[in-house]
Amino acid sequence: MPSKNRLKIILILGVLLALIGYVVWDVAYMGPLTSLFSDRDRLVAIVESTGIFGPLLFMLLQIAQAVIAPIPSNVIGTIGGFLFGWWGILWTTIAATLGAAIVFYLSRRFGRRLVEHFVKPETLKRFDFIFKSDRAAALLFLIFLIPGLPDDIVCYVAGLTKVPLRRLILIFAIGRLPAVIVNNYIGMGLGEGNIQLVFWIAAAAILIFAIAYWQQERIIGWMKHNTKKH
Repeated sequence: MPSKNRLKIILILGVLLALIGYVVWDVAYMGPLTSLFSDRDRLVAIVESTGIFGPLLFMLLQIAQAVIAPIPSNVIGTIGGFLFGWWGILWTTIAATLGAAIVFYLSRRFGRRLVEHFVKPETLKRFDFIFKSDRAAALLFLIFLIPGLPDDIVCYVAGLTKVPLRRLILIFAIGRLPAVIVNNYIGMGLGEGNIQLVFWIAAAAILIFAIAYWQQERIIGWMKHNTKKH
């Protein structure tokens, strides 16, 4: 391995270890982050004091996640419910859809060469069957709808299909809505201290996610098998 790449890996691992160490310390000694998030009223008051900038910053984070994907979208959706209650569904849906629209446009505008910078060629090849299908819209909807499937990656793939951009955006928004609502409920439950609600919703969501992730290859194989080719 080249020394330059080795140095990058060491730096990344160092940053990750430092972050993990800080989180452990913060939780163990009720540091500033733990104190802030354990007092929802105080946190919400801080967000509300920023006016429209609170939701805007939240949506910018969601859009960045959709384009760059460094943070799981489920985490951001839960934060939305925690901070904004029912409004979190709206802010998350708008931001996630805008982020997906940007990805659709970029992949369509610059083609497969750009997509391969974000998606490994072997991963992209797994979804080549979508390009050859006249049911691409239905396949994409299922991928966005079913938890446990790589929907962030498929956003880049979707832009390479012939499905019109407006239809892609609508498919994404409707397909992702159930997950947004579930994540929002979990966040709301955490904010209101309704641990029982959080437990049962989270348990059901995790179970569905785990089953879908475990059966991911079988689901994708079923999609390939039922794909009508031109």
